[in-house]
This record gives sequence, C-alpha cells and structure tokens, in this order.
Amino acid sequence: MEIIRLTPDDTPRFLALRRAMFDTEALSFRGAAADDAALGEAAWRERLVRDYVYALVQDGEWLAVGGLSRLAGQKLDHKGLVWGMYALPAARGTGAAARILDALEEAARAIGLRQLQLTLMADNARAKALYERRGYVLYAIEPESVRRGDVYADEALMWKRL
Repeated sequence: MEIIRLTPDDTPRFLALRRAMFDTEALSFRGAAADDAALGEAAWRERLVRDYVYALVQDGEWLAVGGLSRLAGQKLDHKGLVWGMYALPAARGTGAAARILDALEEAARAIGLRQLQLTLMADNARAKALYERRGYVLYAIEPESVRRGDVYADEALMWKRL
C-alpha cells in the first residue's frame, strides 16, 4: 500500500469515489453528491491544487481518501480542517484511515499548522472512535446541524493540537 497526493488529473476518479460514498452511505456525511456536482469539476480541480488530498492505494485501487485545508486569514491560518475522510468498507479496520490521517498530519506540520479541526456526524461512533484513538478531542456538538430529509442530525466537532 502506498499513500499518494492527488493532483488535478485525479479529479474525475476522486469525484466518482465521492459519488459512490454518498450513494452508499449518505447518512454518514454532512455533504451530498448534489453539493459536489453544484461546485463543479473545475472548482474540485482547483481544490486538489490548493489542498492536501491523499489516497491510500493498493494494486491501483483507492482504499481510503482524506483532505486537509488551511484556514484563511492572519488570525486563523495556524489551523487546518481535515475533510472528506472516507475508507471503503473492505478497508475498514485495516489502518487505512489512520494512514491517511498520518499523511494529513505530516502535511499540516510541514506547513506550520498548530492545530487540526474536523467535523463528523455525531452518530458516527466508528469515526469518532478512530479520531479519539488518534488524539482528537470532542469540543462541541452542534445540535440539528445537518438536514437528512425531514430529520435533523447533530454534528460533532473535534480538534487536535499538533
């Protein structure tokens, strides 16, 4: 297995994986395939230039992905946002997601970030346990943050000092 940093040329494959992620596990994420489509491929290509987005690859198959964005502004640029974490069901429990987090944290340190933040659906116990094992701490629950049809779900906010 190897970790690769995605480039703009990877955009179609990356977006296909995100569509599959939303199609099969929509309730696990705050975003939606329609949001990705509305943003457009050009914006995603730009994001793959600007952000640090990694995939864990084995035999040509992407097993896990995740991204890191630096917050903008003089008073906030010491923080990064971990986003888009996903591991294929077959890769769960193998350490794939932890390896992506390692790559994101290494990138964060290399660009001088002091802390990382992330959000996840509060009812996603498996993801929460992963982040806690990796040193992330829950600092808030945003009630009814995400609309799932006619139901509103809470979102958990976590952070880690580097």
